[in-house]
Amino acid sequence: MQIVESSVARDMITRLTHIQNEIGDLVEEMETISDEYLMRDIDESRKDFKEGRYHILKTDEDIDEFFSDLEKE
Repeated sequence: MQIVESSVARDMITRLTHIQNEIGDLVEEMETISDEYLMRDIDESRKDFKEGRYHILKTDEDIDEFFSDLEKE
């Protein structure tokens, strides 16, 4: 009987942990959706991507150059 109870308890803990993670994800999504400035920036980024205004950073040097350009601005 002890083995069955511990198995049931582990299963319940696993399920509750999964539910807790899902609730956390939903809270984060709601925070994002409710931030009008962030949503506007996301929309602008989508448009930029569709219109080909993006750069792919493939190497460490690309990343360093990208951030050094930002620091200059």
